[in-house]
Amino acid sequence: MTDSRFQVRIEPAGITFTVSPAETLLEAALSAGVDFPHRCRQGVCTSCVCRLKSGEVRYDEPSPLSPADIEQKFVYGCQAFADSDLVLHHPFIRP
Repeated sequence: MTDSRFQVRIEPAGITFTVSPAETLLEAALSAGVDFPHRCRQGVCTSCVCRLKSGEVRYDEPSPLSPADIEQKFVYGCQAFADSDLVLHHPFIRP
């Protein structure tokens, strides 16, 4: 069994890193040396929230997303797992 890895691109910084389906976006970003904002790692503080530009993510149940989060395409990096290649927007991540 091979470990599928997906590519994640963070805009507008243009940073890319890979993530396995078993690790959160935050875990993968930090492992790749990306200065990804975070504090609580529980989906509460919203420091890691990005906007989904393309791709698909999933969450363990219960999902931290409210109906408003879903409508605005918010992604909680500390809780989200990639199900495809992703393009995310986070204005405070810098190269």
